[in-house]
Amino acid sequence: MLQLKLTIGLIVCGLVIQTGCKPESAYQAPGPPRVVAVKPEIDTVPIFLEENGQTEAVEQAVVLARVRGILQEIKFKPDSEVTEGTPGTTDEPGTPGTLLFQIEKQEYEAIVRSRDATVKSAKAELASANAAIGIAQASIDTAKAEIDVATAELGRISKLKENDAVSQSEFDAALANVARAKAALKGAEADQVAKNADITNAEAKVAKALADLANAQLDLDRTDIFAPISGRVTKAMVKRGSMVENGTPLVEIVKDNPIWANFSINERFLLKLERESNRADGERDLSKIRVQLQRSGDVGFPFEGHLDYADPKIDQDTGTLQLRAVFENPRGKSNLRPGLFVRVRVQIGQYDTALLIPERAIGRDQVGSFVYVVDSENKAVRKNVMLGVKHKGKIVIESGLDPGDSVIVDGIQRVRAGIDVNPG
Repeated sequence: MLQLKLTIGLIVCGLVIQTGCKPESAYQAPGPPRVVAVKPEIDTVPIFLEENGQTEAVEQAVVLARVRGILQEIKFKPDSEVTEGTPGTTDEPGTPGTLLFQIEKQEYEAIVRSRDATVKSAKAELASANAAIGIAQASIDTAKAEIDVATAELGRISKLKENDAVSQSEFDAALANVARAKAALKGAEADQVAKNADITNAEAKVAKALADLANAQLDLDRTDIFAPISGRVTKAMVKRGSMVENGTPLVEIVKDNPIWANFSINERFLLKLERESNRADGERDLSKIRVQLQRSGDVGFPFEGHLDYADPKIDQDTGTLQLRAVFENPRGKSNLRPGLFVRVRVQIGQYDTALLIPERAIGRDQVGSFVYVVDSENKAVRKNVMLGVKHKGKIVIESGLDPGDSVIVDGIQRVRAGIDVNPG
């Protein structure tokens, strides 16, 4: 045991001898933290108002069947372009739009033939009534002539009777002849009235028959279903061979070039927009207000259009004004579709001499946003700042910073207000 203690003691003494001659290391305090400081960049920066919006088709129509029947043909491919027809003029006939569907025609063709036969029959009846009125007029003329003859004969016999040259019976016969002629005239006139009524009835039958024929022809024409507007068609809502009724939805057409985007702005930005839209003559021109659009996943705002509508009144419940912008939308890989939720932005002004610094220089705490600047004695000074919009990878400082300040952009995590720093 004694030998073990002696051995340990010798080892300890050896260590003391080896280390005891060296001086103890003195503590050296670290120097000021190295930082990188830059002066704010001064630039002209546009001020944008960004809002959520939704795209809407300029025109959209559901094509309906107008007659009942079997759907015989589907003449289009889904998502293809279709065009509406052009109206005709006196000098140049119009053209129908793209043919979309055909409904079985045989039933309607038979109805047209039947209606056409009815028209011909009614016209023949009218022609017969016109001929009868001619006969009635001839009877009237004849009766008037007979009255003239009978009246003249009565006058002659009356003179003879005054001289007792004719008998009373001859005089009475002459009176009777005049009466008969007048009665015949009344009968002819009554017949003419009846014949006029026949003509009126015949004309009414012709008019009705023509109207029935026109309706039948219209129904026949409606078995061919054309595009009412230009645009792109969805897939058909019914299949070939199906029975369709008047009013059955068949397909939808969407005109999406150009396309609208609806959004709203707060009333406090309204005056700024109105100032931007005023023309030199004082009138408002919404097309002067450029609007940019961004879809989900887009980098930046790749679509540009302009305002084309502003609601005439503020929504009292929300304090917002409804606006609409229009965008050209040619078909291609980057086209817009109706119903998209998008972001739109409108320039409502600009900073003429904006101070911009890198966003990494911004610190945030419960008080708000702040930066550290290096003063003339190389000390870090905290400045609370008001942030503006982002621009070209930097952020606008609206207040709290001076153009000559040296803003710490790197090494900020080692900085505290009032400490010395070593700006690189």
